Parts: sequence; C-alpha cells; structure tokens
Amino acid sequence: MEKDRRILIIGAGCFGTSTAYHLSRRGYSSIRVLDRYAPPSCEAASTDISKIIRSDYNEPLYARLGIESIEAWQSWSMFKGLYHVPGWILSAANLSRPFVEGSIETCKRLGVQGLEELTADQVRSRYPVITGKLTGWNINVWNPTAGWAAAGQALERMAGAAQNNGVLYISGEQGYVRRLVFETGECKGVITADGTRHEADVVILAAGAWTPSLLGLNGQLTAKGHAVAHIQLSPAETKYYSAMPIMDNLELGYFFPPQADGIFKMAHSQFITNVQTDTNSGITTSTPHTFVQSPSDGLPLEIEATMRRNLRRVLPELADRPFCYTRLCWDADTADRHFLVTPHPNHQKLFLAAGGSAHGFKFLPVVGKYVADMLEGTLDPEIVRQWKWRTGQTPTAKNLAHMDPELELSDLTGWKGRQVREKSTISKL
Repeated sequence: MEKDRRILIIGAGCFGTSTAYHLSRRGYSSIRVLDRYAPPSCEAASTDISKIIRSDYNEPLYARLGIESIEAWQSWSMFKGLYHVPGWILSAANLSRPFVEGSIETCKRLGVQGLEELTADQVRSRYPVITGKLTGWNINVWNPTAGWAAAGQALERMAGAAQNNGVLYISGEQGYVRRLVFETGECKGVITADGTRHEADVVILAAGAWTPSLLGLNGQLTAKGHAVAHIQLSPAETKYYSAMPIMDNLELGYFFPPQADGIFKMAHSQFITNVQTDTNSGITTSTPHTFVQSPSDGLPLEIEATMRRNLRRVLPELADRPFCYTRLCWDADTADRHFLVTPHPNHQKLFLAAGGSAHGFKFLPVVGKYVADMLEGTLDPEIVRQWKWRTGQTPTAKNLAHMDPELELSDLTGWKGRQVREKSTISKL
C-alpha cells in the first residue's frame, strides 16, 4: 500500500487510535481520524480511569497478545506512570467457569508464572480486607502478573504521539460521522454532521459500539453497555483498601483497589442492549445510550441494586455507600468474542477494526500493528481466519466470558431522568 494514500479512520477509541499510531510509525503520511469528541473521546469504551491488563484467556491468540501488550505497558515510555500491577483474582459463579478453567490451562502452556487456584476462604485469608462471604465466587485464580492501566490517559498519550507523527484528528460536528458514502461498489468516504464530505482512498471503520448503526453487519456486532460506578473513599479508607487486588467475577462484577484520589471503581458484568432505528442509516440495531448524550439519565434501578448486592459479597461495609459517578460503558460485541478486523467483502476500500467485546483495551499498545498488517496484506493467516467477516456463523462455544443473557434498556426502570429527580430531591432536603 502506497505511503501517500489518503487514510480515513472513523473513531478515536482504542482500535482507531492504535491503528493511526502504528500506521504513522510505518511512514503513512495522510491519516485523518474522525470522532465527535477530541482525544481522549469521552464516549469511547477506552476512556476510563482504569482498565484491566491481563493475559488470562482460554483462547491462545489473546493470551499471546496479552503477554505482548503487558511487555509494552511495562516498557514503553509513552505509558510511564500509567500501569499498575496489584495482581488480580479471576473468578466465576457457574456460566463462566469453563472460561476460567481454560484460561488457567492456556496461561500455564504459555509460561505465565505464579498462577494459583484459591478457595473463597483462602482469598479472605490472604487478603483480610476482603470481608464478604464471596458467595458465588466458586472458582478463583490468582494471577500476580495482571494489573490495570489509567486508560483515558493512555489513549490520550497515544493520540498525542500519533499527532506528533502527522496524524490529523478532527472532532466536533466536522468529525461526527453520520453516513458512509458508497459509489460503484467502493466506499468513497463519509459525511459528517456539518455536511462535510471527507473522501479517502482507504476507510477504516473503528467506531466501537457505534459501528453497527453506521453499517449493516448482519448481526456480527451488537452494541452492549455495562454499568460502572465510583465510590469516593476517605484518605484513611484509600490506604486501607489499597491492600486489595483486582477482584473480577465474570458473572458478579469486578472491583478495583482505590486510586490515589480515593476513587473506588466497580462494574456490573451483565450487559444492556438498546434496540433503536438509526435516523441516518435506517439500521435497526442496539445503539449506545450514554450519559454524555443524555446527562439527565442514570443507572437503571435494577442494575444498581444488583451491583450493590454483588459488592456486599466482597466488601459489605461499602455496599450502601453513595455513588459519586456512574456510567454505561458501551462496546461492540461479537458472538464469539473475536475481533472483526477485516476488509468489507462487498465494498472496496472499506475495512473494519471493531468488535472489542469488552476485552479490547488491554491491547491498545499493539492492536493497531495487527490492523496495519491486515491493510498491508501481511496479517498472520490464522489471525485472518479468526478476525474475518463471518456472517451466518452460529457460534457454539460454551467457554466464553460474560454468558449471562443481555437486558434490554427499555425493560428496565428508573433510569430516564434519574439524575434530575435525585438532584431535585436532594435540593428539597
């Protein structure tokens, strides 16, 4: 592929920014990244205070990519000060047990050291700060090599490095892509919200959870959101809870040790869909509903109640503390959890780089390298097979993470206008 080809990347999240960075490192001189928001894009799944970095996978491809990524998180000057390694405990109740068991075997084959399977009692004994009964934590694996990264800062730094290499980031209405332009079997570019037509020789659709509402994908991607909440701790509490590892039960949520500013982060593992018809594309699919777009809305009552029950299993003394921040974090899931990094089979010059499936961020340092390989036709054939366009396939794997059925947002209660109602109630007290 000629180095002066006009490359247009739709989306400034993990896949888009990593791709822009690696292409610029390879000498491509005309790269534009479009996103509604300047980096780090506030609605990208990657823009967060923390994301788990680990190599625990039952699929060898992602375990190897995890090990490669961890080396980058540890050694790249770009990420200095952003990567922390408290270790983590990966757990499951029932549906996700095969994933955890397979992860143990894969990590051992790849030489990951220090893995230990622990009972709930052993977890509490090793970490006295964990006072809950850990009901439903039925299989637990300690991995001392896992940690977390300050995700939003990492994304911002990589975008800055790409810009220093000549990549142009375009945000606002001129970066808000509303429609792809097709002519004579080719993708010519996009139309943004202000009416600008951005043309290119190569178009890479890396819009995360917004991808399936921009392009018909025959069900290959589904936008799914999961709930995130923060609790503000005191300085004394922050010091106390800093002794805990990351705790991640694939069915009962995950919990981070607090950050230096006392923010304790937790999340719910059951995903939400929001089926709508996009007014621009006419596509009916699950579409992100974010609190950036709808700041008056909040977490569904059922979701918050479940999150608090799950927290009570681990740290019961925090279970009734107020949340100081909540978010629905949206990503695009594939049914088999493999990424969708592939040329479009019917539209020349259009490529997909999406399908993070709630586990993509950890690969921020390296995933763009593989997207660049795909564009240049040098991607390993086995990875090509796993990341290919795959309509009509019915996955049969039973060893996936997050096997709980999704909840539809419209079936849940209390979320619409919640922030306004609760602020009004507080003001009257």
